[in-house]
Amino acid sequence: MTTRGERPGSELEVVVTGSGPRVGYLHGFVCEPSGQPFLAALAGHGLEVVAPSLPGFGGTPPVDDIRGIHDWVWHLSDIVDRSGLAGRPVVASSVGAMLALELASLRPEAFSSLVLIGPLGLWDDDDPVTDPFSTTLGNQRALLTSDPSVTASFFDDPSDLAPERAVERTVRRYTARTASASLVWPLPEFGLAQRIGRVRVPVTLVWGADDRIVSPRYADRFARHLDVRDSIVVEGAGHLAEWDSPAVVAELAARAMRKQLADD
Repeated sequence: MTTRGERPGSELEVVVTGSGPRVGYLHGFVCEPSGQPFLAALAGHGLEVVAPSLPGFGGTPPVDDIRGIHDWVWHLSDIVDRSGLAGRPVVASSVGAMLALELASLRPEAFSSLVLIGPLGLWDDDDPVTDPFSTTLGNQRALLTSDPSVTASFFDDPSDLAPERAVERTVRRYTARTASASLVWPLPEFGLAQRIGRVRVPVTLVWGADDRIVSPRYADRFARHLDVRDSIVVEGAGHLAEWDSPAVVAELAARAMRKQLADD
């Protein structure tokens, strides 16, 4: 569904899957909710999964008032409220995980718990994060997942696609790439290290063993600052582990979020 806010250009795409206790999903570099097996896999655990698209991703149009990380966080705060995710458990991936941490550091009640998949936001000169935008689109795709074919619903167009739809999909890929680049280029480090200690919600870390953008070694760096209840490495998965291994990551996320729901 697409919601329309009071502000001009405030359209928001929100995909809702399944039924049960409400949880959220914040996407990473790739946003294609209608073609993402992970959402159905997570909903299969008896959950209502609410997946909003950030500005410039999916069916949410880009906005022209994002000048830096704080504007991104403001928009995410608005999206969390409008999609009914305030105070709910949320699984967040990649750049979405970075923004979720930024928001949680400023707004403690935004989430009740977080499952973070390969989060960005911290930086170590001796173990730098890979810039996925310093290469071609094809190479970028290979950096995102261990099996590039799993993101076909986003990167590939069906052979029988109507020309106007092909143009529309090309534009959506371009705007998503532009929005992603604004979050990590030239350096995916905006001072989160100074704020992350303010995050008080329980956190589960999930990392793809083959993550070529943010090394699984970064799990220890995040764990130094967060209330980490569990940290899991998923074999055979890359940076967007929920795309490579949707069923495995969905089970891990559902287990962590259901525990939080029970505690609440």
